[in-house]
Amino acid sequence: MHGDPCPPPIPLRGSVSLPSLRLKTKLQLSLVLIASLAIIITGWQAYRNARTALEHATFQRLTALRESRRQEVEQYYSGIRRDILTASADRAIIDASRRLRSAGHVLRTAPELREALVARATRTDASKVPARTDFRNYLLRLAEMDSLFAPFVARRGYDDVMLVDADNGDILYTAKRAATFGSNLRRGPFSESRLAEAFRNARAESNAGRACLVDYDAHVSFTNVPVSFAAAPILNDDTAGMVLIFQISIEEINALMTDHGRWQHDILGESGETYIVGADRRMRNDSRFFIEEPERYLEQIAHQGYDPDVLDAIRAQHTSVMLQEVPTDAATAALNGETDTRIVRDYRGVRVLSSFTPLNIPDLHWVLLAEIDELEAFQSVYRLREQLILSGLILMLFAVILGFIISGTMTRPIQALTRVSEQFGRGDFRRRAEISNDDEIGLLSTTFNTMAEKITSHTRQLEEEIRERRRAEERLQNSRQQLRNLSQHLQGAREEERKSIAREIHDDLGQRLTLHKLQLTLLQDDLAAVNTSLGERCMVMTRDVDATIQSVKRIISQLRPGVLDDLGLTAAIEWQTEEFQRHTGIACLSRITPPEITLDTERSTALFRIFQETLTNVARHANATRVNITLTADANGTTLEIADNGCGISDTAVEQPSSFGLMGMRERASYFGGSIRFSGIPGEGTRVTVHFPQTAVDMIS
Repeated sequence: MHGDPCPPPIPLRGSVSLPSLRLKTKLQLSLVLIASLAIIITGWQAYRNARTALEHATFQRLTALRESRRQEVEQYYSGIRRDILTASADRAIIDASRRLRSAGHVLRTAPELREALVARATRTDASKVPARTDFRNYLLRLAEMDSLFAPFVARRGYDDVMLVDADNGDILYTAKRAATFGSNLRRGPFSESRLAEAFRNARAESNAGRACLVDYDAHVSFTNVPVSFAAAPILNDDTAGMVLIFQISIEEINALMTDHGRWQHDILGESGETYIVGADRRMRNDSRFFIEEPERYLEQIAHQGYDPDVLDAIRAQHTSVMLQEVPTDAATAALNGETDTRIVRDYRGVRVLSSFTPLNIPDLHWVLLAEIDELEAFQSVYRLREQLILSGLILMLFAVILGFIISGTMTRPIQALTRVSEQFGRGDFRRRAEISNDDEIGLLSTTFNTMAEKITSHTRQLEEEIRERRRAEERLQNSRQQLRNLSQHLQGAREEERKSIAREIHDDLGQRLTLHKLQLTLLQDDLAAVNTSLGERCMVMTRDVDATIQSVKRIISQLRPGVLDDLGLTAAIEWQTEEFQRHTGIACLSRITPPEITLDTERSTALFRIFQETLTNVARHANATRVNITLTADANGTTLEIADNGCGISDTAVEQPSSFGLMGMRERASYFGGSIRFSGIPGEGTRVTVHFPQTAVDMIS
């Protein structure tokens, strides 16, 4: 063929070119890829849905267990509070405590008998104790208190029950005759313990019906296990004569948290547990893992960097209470008052599903956590993932085999047609395709043969038409460029004429008016002293001259704003925005980034005139109440955007041939290689976007 050779095809941006692969290979890869994507997407969705559903179900079970445990713990301590308030208000106990306090003077008046008294106090039959009368009387009072407190100890399983003299701090009674019996909580060896704190708190209460709880002691000094205390005053004539203290063992809390070791029964599996954490972020019951496998537990937390002394203390005391620190996100959130479920790392450094909540126990800032290892919770999902992977590999193998079979069947006639097309493309117009089937490939071969016949006859005619069209397009482009140059020349001439007229008005008429104003002002001062009426007339003339000066300034600004030439495009945009808002009352909001944008004179003028024309159209047609103006400059160029909230311009109005204002704005932008776009939504407003390319930009940050 004659004429200019066709240019090479432009590759699509972002497309992957595989020039070395044949159609058969591409078809095979496509089938395998489609099958792989379908398998992967379906498998991934199935895995994610199963994981999400299982996570939700596990969190629901953990939350239900957490709430059950919370109610049990709160009810347990509520029961303790009821017990001690009931006992402190019981008339028999009040009378018996008064008698015990009276008999307890033997501890103060005969200090040498204290050790003997403590040693013999374990005997319940006072008649067999050869001693002084006051000694025997005290033992009888102890036996009396044992019978009164026995129901409380049996019902709630308290470690001990104590009665302390509110005045001097002597421990006059302990149900278990523990090491604290006979000691003094004000100055004795236990004066700094939580037991003494419980005594002081209860002694400070002057009202019946008030009990206080004291947290576990961090330093166990008189028991083998951590204990906490509940205390209440026993009032005598509205005065605390005795303080009743219940010693609470950790064993009861451990039993509540473990359901007596039946973790499997509580859907906690092999790794789930519920535990309490105090305000110091330490455990208030034993860890399940410490109870089940102490050495493995200690080895696991040792890897978390725990202090060896703490590990030795846990091993020696056979408990993690007040020793195991829980600095986890879940514990912190719960101590801050949050109730939630999360996946976090627990105190062992293992990822767990955690459900946590604060406990509502007066005097105790505790939180409850129910957790299970993520690995165990999602074990069934992980098995499903392995099954999906195995099934996917089998399906992919099947897709590869099927792809080879299908691609071979489809590509053989295409390859034959391809060879004929290549020869035809090299100029051998005599070549025709062989039609062997009646399917789509056969139809394609028939179409190719018909096309080849027509191409041969139309080639020269098309070449001639193409050459003629090229010449016509070149003439049209030249004509358009001439018109555009003429339009720009006329615009430039008009801008120069405006600038010249504005300068002449400013230099000639402005100066003359200023001189007249000055002369009238002097004349007014002279006439005011001679004739008041003439002075007032001069004043009126002065105001008229002022108004004329303002009109001259307005005309000068309309002809050619001086701020555009003196301060540049940014200042001119801001000035025109303020003038538009002041004259029309339409609220305007402008944003310019960076603050100073500098273009050459011609482009600044073109952009400014487009801006003026846009504001004029807003004032005339938009019925807007707000206009947002944005001027930005970046590596791509300068962009001006004007958006109003008016009636919105229609596409028909934008394309009307009689819209000379819009046409002029397009020509101004097009001359400098820029673009302008009008978009409107009826009832919502119009947006005008003007862009000048980077070659016309000189940014000053």
